[in-house]
Amino acid sequence: MKKKSTAKLCRKRVEITIKICYDIDVLILSVRGLFMKKLEYSIEDRTIAEILGVQNFTNAESAVLELVKNAFDACAKEIFITIHPNEMIFEDNGTGMSAQTIIQNWMHIGKSDKDYTVTDGKDVRVLAGSKGVGRFALARLGSEVELHSKMQGKESILWQTDWNVSTLDRSDRSENGTRIVIRDLRDHWTPAKVRNLQYFLSRTYNDDVMKIWLEYQGTRTEVKKYFQDFTLGVHGVSIIRLDYSAKKQIMTCKIESDEFKEEAMRYCPEINLKKVLLQLNMVDELIGYSDDMTQDDLTAALKRVGSFHAELYFSLKNPSSVDADKFLYKYRFLNNRYEQGVILYRNSFSISSYEGKKDWLGFGARSRMSPAAASHPTGSWRVRENQISGKVVIDKRENCDLRDLANRQGLEENDSYKLFIQLILSGIQCFERYRQNIIRHINKKNAPEEPASLKIIEKVLKSPESLTALTLPEQGTFLAELKTLQKENKESRRQMSEQEEHYRYDIRLLNLFATSGLKATSIAHDMYNNRNSLDENVNYIISALKQYELWDIVDSEENKRYIHRNIPGLLAKNQRLNKKMVNFMTVLLSESEKEQFNPEEIDVYKLMTEIKNVWEKDYAWIRIDLDMEKDIIHKSAKDIFWVIFDNLILNSVQQNDYRNGLDIYIRIIQQGRQLQIEYSDNGAGLPPKYILDPMRILEVHETSRKNGHGIGMWIVNNTVRNTAGEILNIDGNKGFKFLFTLGDKL
Repeated sequence: MKKKSTAKLCRKRVEITIKICYDIDVLILSVRGLFMKKLEYSIEDRTIAEILGVQNFTNAESAVLELVKNAFDACAKEIFITIHPNEMIFEDNGTGMSAQTIIQNWMHIGKSDKDYTVTDGKDVRVLAGSKGVGRFALARLGSEVELHSKMQGKESILWQTDWNVSTLDRSDRSENGTRIVIRDLRDHWTPAKVRNLQYFLSRTYNDDVMKIWLEYQGTRTEVKKYFQDFTLGVHGVSIIRLDYSAKKQIMTCKIESDEFKEEAMRYCPEINLKKVLLQLNMVDELIGYSDDMTQDDLTAALKRVGSFHAELYFSLKNPSSVDADKFLYKYRFLNNRYEQGVILYRNSFSISSYEGKKDWLGFGARSRMSPAAASHPTGSWRVRENQISGKVVIDKRENCDLRDLANRQGLEENDSYKLFIQLILSGIQCFERYRQNIIRHINKKNAPEEPASLKIIEKVLKSPESLTALTLPEQGTFLAELKTLQKENKESRRQMSEQEEHYRYDIRLLNLFATSGLKATSIAHDMYNNRNSLDENVNYIISALKQYELWDIVDSEENKRYIHRNIPGLLAKNQRLNKKMVNFMTVLLSESEKEQFNPEEIDVYKLMTEIKNVWEKDYAWIRIDLDMEKDIIHKSAKDIFWVIFDNLILNSVQQNDYRNGLDIYIRIIQQGRQLQIEYSDNGAGLPPKYILDPMRILEVHETSRKNGHGIGMWIVNNTVRNTAGEILNIDGNKGFKFLFTLGDKL
């Protein structure tokens, strides 16, 4: 007990001692007036240089670019970059810096005296810098810096640092501007690395108000911007100019093209193969872009993105002679094809990480999702990332919501950035639809011809001995027929390969939905075995409650006052849902039965009546009116009808699910071996973005709903075409009208 008391006493003494020490410290600080005083962080110069310089710039090229931007912002007409084995020199003829500028701005981290623009005579420039950390690019390039600068009317200065100690002194520089000498370089500058720097600067600089000179091993070269004046047939075969007005939320898409030979006009009489001007109302185009956005929210968001413009250049990379002949391409090789990719510029300079190497617009993902060739009859062609290059130009003030990351190595991927990407892709889709329309028209000339008559070959096949008795003219005909047969065989293999590509795309797309369907069917089979329970369970519960003399209690008006406590109401609702579930399983299982796929002579009226009854039972608010003769027999398979009309009716239901009632009209007329079918509803019609181009709804992944898959109408189109039918007309004004023919091909 004595030991324990002693230990306890010691701890108490320690606590008292600590308290006294703390109180003394507080007293001293209070006397000195240090409490409630503003504190500032202190940090070592070398640590700053390491964090904001060496670690902040991912490569030496981006650090060089930062110093070029500084010269640009200083209104320099020229900047000279000289690279020696042991030092790098930057010299410009800009406004220079004074001692006051060095002390108040250069040495103040995070502070910048730069505004939006700077004017030097007639030269007005949008400034590239504003963060106040770009000067630490010097630390990325070397560990010792000597900076001479002269400002008009001010004494020239010399600033030196080894990133431990920085000093300011007088300089003997007499001309306005700045000369920076960097020593103890962190990189080994080889000829290849210098060439990469030149190429990098040509991509990242998009102006001509300041010349950039690069000197290495006694050779001085001017760095010129990568995208010069675009010429069709030299740099690419098509140019897509996009101009977005944030005030009007309108995207203007102007396309100029010289991709196809004059002969192509024979197959595209109604298409201008040289130029087209399109305008998109982006509120209509992107409605449903986000479930969280109302139309007013979307309008406000589109305004926040700000106006911008883009120039994109398209060309195929060395198409084969077969494809050039097949699609009437005018050029197979371009003398100076742009291949860099799409670069994002903020005014005169590109944004780091968006210099063309990064697929920031997601062309690769888009083409993998929709890999159809441009000639595919129903699939949506998407431009590949190696087929397009160009520039998108935003403005520092106009597009202020597109913000740099803290390390200046990219953009914040905020809501405005995501919407900005969608705006660009919407403009690109205009070009994709335009070009695919041309290719599809031209491809009609490549339809297989009727097999040539091979009379001599047929004669020899029937009587091989007659081969030796052929006359000289017959021998010539025989050889000609062999060549024709050889050509037809080669063309047949090519067409087969092309068809395989088309179907491979279709199968990939449909496999996902087929798998989901199989899962649903499996679950439906399992639940269908318990359909009697689903049908009768509610009745059993009511009977049990009556037997226990509880029904009158739960059925009283007092206990049915609240919906969530209204047991009879909840049971009735559950019974209705159970019946719908049983109906759903019955339909799902009947539609997946293999008999549905068997070719047969179909009683069209009987089948359509069955489709009508199923839909009207599941959706009490729709009415389907059939207008057709009752004796129409058509050779086909039932699944074809179910697929087409299920998708058409589902499309009508989804577009009008807020209405109290919907009338659907289906008219079928037999015309020889085909059926002409008119489908219409009295609903809201097509969304505004499809009114001028209603055939666009047939494209895969085309939807106006955020969570829509955009595949239903594509399936309808595919199914119709596979029967040798055709979509004749689509009208989305004052309801929805869909006119098509259905063939008997299986």
